[in-house]
Amino acid sequence: MKVISKPAISTIAVLLLCSAANALQSATTSADLKTADLDAVVQRVIAQERVVGASVLVTRGDKILLHKGYGFADLALEAPAKDETVYHIVGPMLPFTGIAVMQQVERGKLSLDDDISKFIPEFPLQGHHVTVRQLLNHTSGIVDYHYLGDPIEATSRQPKALDEVTALYAGKNWVNEPGQKWDWSISGFNLLVTIVERVTGQSFPDYVQQNIFKPAGVKSTSYCDDFTLTRGLAHAYRKIGAGYVEARENGMAYNSDLRFCSTVGDLLQLWRAIKEKSLVRPETFKQMTTAEGAAAHMSAQDPRAQYGFAMILNHEDDHRRIGQHGSLMGYSGSLYDFPEDNLTIIVLTNTEDQNAYAITRALGRAILGLPPLPAPKHDAERALADKPISAVERKQLEGTFVLKLGQVGANLHDSFSQYRRTYRVFDENGRLMIQPLGEGPERLLKQDDGSFAMRSAPESHISFAMKDMHTSLMKIDSPDFPLVGERVGDGDPRTFHRQLR
Repeated sequence: MKVISKPAISTIAVLLLCSAANALQSATTSADLKTADLDAVVQRVIAQERVVGASVLVTRGDKILLHKGYGFADLALEAPAKDETVYHIVGPMLPFTGIAVMQQVERGKLSLDDDISKFIPEFPLQGHHVTVRQLLNHTSGIVDYHYLGDPIEATSRQPKALDEVTALYAGKNWVNEPGQKWDWSISGFNLLVTIVERVTGQSFPDYVQQNIFKPAGVKSTSYCDDFTLTRGLAHAYRKIGAGYVEARENGMAYNSDLRFCSTVGDLLQLWRAIKEKSLVRPETFKQMTTAEGAAAHMSAQDPRAQYGFAMILNHEDDHRRIGQHGSLMGYSGSLYDFPEDNLTIIVLTNTEDQNAYAITRALGRAILGLPPLPAPKHDAERALADKPISAVERKQLEGTFVLKLGQVGANLHDSFSQYRRTYRVFDENGRLMIQPLGEGPERLLKQDDGSFAMRSAPESHISFAMKDMHTSLMKIDSPDFPLVGERVGDGDPRTFHRQLR
């Protein structure tokens, strides 16, 4: 993958800052000051979060306050993002998985308190009893497969059938007893998709198209997989050091409800179809937006955060908001509705991290007259050395290592306790290389203090412990995500790839 050069990044920053300046200037002359002010808010957060491209839609009642594209849908071609650019939808589609399930409840096809073994008898419950309700509100205790490390990170470019996704986490340890604690698990959505397919006799894409998209009247929302061409789809990017590369994850590597593409306009139309009660009954929507049991306490850090059925229930100060956000595959999405303020904000971007959520919150707070959140602190890029490494030292450092989290911090989900990631260190024709399983290798750079670093993650410090003149342990010290693990064998391909068997 080619990293975008620093001059190109500087050009992006200049364009964003110029746009922000123009927006602020226009605020003094435009008849609609609010739109200009909101545009400046978006430009500011995009620059802070280093977003390649975004589409934003803000409505209050029937009035559109902002509907605009920012940055680039395709960075290499410098193709601009538009107001209705298409993105993979990560986060905002999940409430519609909940809608599909609740439609089956309304039609008598299933009950919220049904044990999932009724529909998926082959799933290994290991003596536990898990209900449909617990899958919807993330209190099932089932481990989240996309926090396991190798099972998904090493295969994220490989398309999977529904049962192959299930196999990523089936048989893993429970993180909590069912019903006892809220903890996010995307595995629950995978199981819900399976349940919907089995009770309806339809594929999930077909069901959603006929029972959600068609009634809502959307035109630009589709199931996007390896067999279809999605017109207008923005390319996805992840940040590498000070640059960007294309995100190469495959949407079909994840569960089916993460394989949809849409626009901010279509998402607004879908959301209104829920609120106007044409997709589910009023009492059903109320149930979906009410927390119960352990889901009433999502976070010790934020005691007001709650979870309903496939929706986050939270506040901006005293202003209630409901919706969902997420980031995966180089995309970021956020859809939040402020019911009492008659305000809806939808943001889609083509850049990794929770930047769409950051834009949503900044816009919401500006519109509601709340003080802005503190700007994120970004450390200056670390200058890396490239000291010579002798053939003897390269030989000593070779090996395959299985790393795990040194400590699961309070800000991480419980599933991370089972996180495992395989790396190999090897000599490639006189170059010391490091490679995560399923990804490309890059050079290890020796630093002045004897530690090592990677250009893709300059903030990480890599070190080794030696035993009998050979490395026995590797550490990757990254901010908030320290990894450590023992050497499990040589750094040859056979030993390395054996870790997935």
